[in-house]
Order: sequence, then C-alpha cells, then structure tokens
Amino acid sequence: MKILLVYFSHSGNNKLLSEELCRRLTCDVCAIAEKKRRTILTIILDMMLKRTPSIEPLRYRPSDYQHIVFVAPIWGSKVANPMAALIGREKASIAHYSFISLCGHGSPGQSESICRQLEDLSGQPPKRECELRISELMPEEKKDDVRAISGYRVTEKDLHFFDAKITDFCGAILADS
Repeated sequence: MKILLVYFSHSGNNKLLSEELCRRLTCDVCAIAEKKRRTILTIILDMMLKRTPSIEPLRYRPSDYQHIVFVAPIWGSKVANPMAALIGREKASIAHYSFISLCGHGSPGQSESICRQLEDLSGQPPKRECELRISELMPEEKKDDVRAISGYRVTEKDLHFFDAKITDFCGAILADS
C-alpha cells in the first residue's frame, strides 16, 4: 500500500512525531507550509474568527496514495487550522486516512469531537485516530498547567513513552494494506 504522511507542526513537536512515523511506515512525507508564518496571537484570532489560513500546494498528490496519515496539533479541541484547511481542500483526493497528534492534555470527549470534525472536513471518518498527550509527560504538579504544556518541546526520548501507542497506530495502518 502506498502511504503519504502529511504533517503540520507549529512548535516542532508534530514534526518529530512525523519523522518517527515515517521511519516506521516507510512512506512519502510532506509538510504543510503556510503562505505566511503566523504568531500565537494570529493563531488564536484565526480560531476565534474561524478564519482559514492560506497554505501552499502539497509536493505530492494525495490521489496517488491509498492511505494518508495526517499529523497535526489539536488547538482548542479542534484540528489545527492549517491541517483542517488542507483536508477540506483535498477531500475529493483522499481515499483512506488516519490522524495522529501530539497534543496538550485533551478534554473529555475530545477524541470523538476530533473524529466528527475530520469526518465533516473529509466526508468520511478516519480509519484510525490517536492522541498522544503531552500532559502525560509532565510531573504531577504541571499536568494541568496550560502554559507549561504548550511550551513543552518533545524529544526523541519522550516519544519512547508513547511507543506502544505509536506501534499500535502504525501496525493497524500496515495491517490494512
């Protein structure tokens, strides 16, 4: 099965996850590039005003792949705007897809909400959805500290903490081939 991994990463955390997934899935990979780099303030404004950021065309054509793995942060219990914009733009070209995220701490029902949003954007539910929560890496006193969680930069060592989830995610995708 031919797999394309498409990622968006503002902080670098989801880029690191994408590199790990690419090693395990042996797939093509490309980043979503915004036409204009945004600040935290403009990201918040875009979320509040429901603005769609302008993104560059992808290097690969999603229609050439049997499965696409989307990797992006979750902001305010929603898929990061650049990824949402891409999925909406490319929905006719997406055969099957999965979604995985290195995200903050999550809220009750977030996973179901993300799956609904992905289905609304693409016209079909994801084959797999996985959230790797940064709060699980934090000491107990910081697990609810939004500033500490959002400022945390994941390392390769941190990815080992999520190894079982990453292995399950990749294994399920490869098993579908």
